[in-house]
This record gives sequence, structure tokens and C-alpha cells, in this order.
Amino acid sequence: EDKVVQNPLSLVVHEGDTVTLNCSYEVINFRSLLWYKQEKKAPTFLFMLTSSGFDKKKGRLSGILDKKELFSILNITATQTRDSAIYLCAVEAQCSLVTCSLYSNSTAEALQL
Repeated sequence: EDKVVQNPLSLVVHEGDTVTLNCSYEVINFRSLLWYKQEKKAPTFLFMLTSSGFDKKKGRLSGILDKKELFSILNITATQTRDSAIYLCAVEAQCSLVTCSLYSNSTAEALQL
């Protein structure tokens, strides 16, 4: 069965801290892992990771993917109040002739500052 798990489920940090959020997955025909930030409405796309060991950065946020160990890490450096949100990871599976699926975690990580 395909699954995506994040931990910790919630986290309280102080401004200026560095935060590490983890996402592990078990998906047949893995294609990519996506990170999102949800504040009030629909989640905002942060970035997509497709290659192992590649460190993707967006401002103070960075993500890395390990396809061998089946996990991803999202790091937020020098946290600010505006970083308070729910962070979601989702895994996209390779499309077949019939279907293409996006598996997301059932529980999100909430970061509170």
C-alpha cells in the first residue's frame, strides 16, 4: 500500500531557529516529491524534488530528497513569524496508461512560532 508520513506532526519553535521537517514515503513507481505551505486557504506550492541528493532552495527554505532511503527533509533557517503554517509533502507516482496519482500525507505538520 502506498503511504506518506510526516514527523513531527506539530512543532513550536522560537524566531531565528532552524527547523527540520521530515517526510518518508512508500510509493510504487515514484516520480517526484512536492512540498507545500498552507496558511489559511489552499496550499501554496514550494518546490518539487525528483533527484536524490539535490538540494533545492527557495529563500530560507531548502529541501533534499533521498530516493534510496525513501525520505525528504524540508529545512527552514532563521524562522520568522510568517513561517507559521501547515507544511505538507506529497508524492507523485509515475503515470500508467490508466491512472496517475498524487499521494499526500494524511496528517500535516504544523509549525507555530
